[in-house]
Amino acid sequence: MTGAELDRMSDAELDRVIDKYTVFARVEPAHKLRIVRSFKRKGEIVTMTGDGVNDAPAVKEADVGVAMGVTGTDVTKQAADVILMDDNFATLVSAVEQGRCVYSNIRKFVRYLLSCNIGEVLTMFLGIVMGMPMVLLPVQILLVNLVTDGLPAIALGMEPPEADIMKRPPRSSDEGFFSGGLMRKIVFRGIFIGISALASFAFVIHSGGKRCRGTDLRSYHTCGISAYTRI
Repeated sequence: MTGAELDRMSDAELDRVIDKYTVFARVEPAHKLRIVRSFKRKGEIVTMTGDGVNDAPAVKEADVGVAMGVTGTDVTKQAADVILMDDNFATLVSAVEQGRCVYSNIRKFVRYLLSCNIGEVLTMFLGIVMGMPMVLLPVQILLVNLVTDGLPAIALGMEPPEADIMKRPPRSSDEGFFSGGLMRKIVFRGIFIGISALASFAFVIHSGGKRCRGTDLRSYHTCGISAYTRI
């Protein structure tokens, strides 16, 4: 489509046919702005790249405006959201890959930490409800949070990009952070962790024999640890 053909169309007509075209030639700054707005009206996430002053309005209007760092004008750089310091479009691909990797790792990080915390809280709560001695001592809770939670979560947050990360379809603009069943996985795994920990604690306590039937809290934990050692 040429700029002259675009001038003969209304915005409604342009919206109906814009998906049929992949190249727009001989366009003016006003045409670029109309093209960006038309794609946005259709619910698309629009990226506009440019280097000259005439590109600034469309770069500003786009969801993600990209300016050239070497040949780009100051006006375009100020209007842009992203500046390519090497003027290489291949850098955009690397940036998208890195962004997807960061987002994926954040989801892994949150999923792991929330699952562990839910399991920890559930273990303590059910232990109290069932009349059991304190399942986790304060120093044990501190150990769990610092070692078994913190270090693996940091490792998950620093994972390299997965092999198929660029083959995945783009996320929807209205997709929430916990979409895709993430919250369901967190709750299910937290419950599983809590029940497993409580069952293990109950097994160790009861396997200690009659010596574990006292009411003293320290004797419970001492007996449980000794039984665990024998197992």
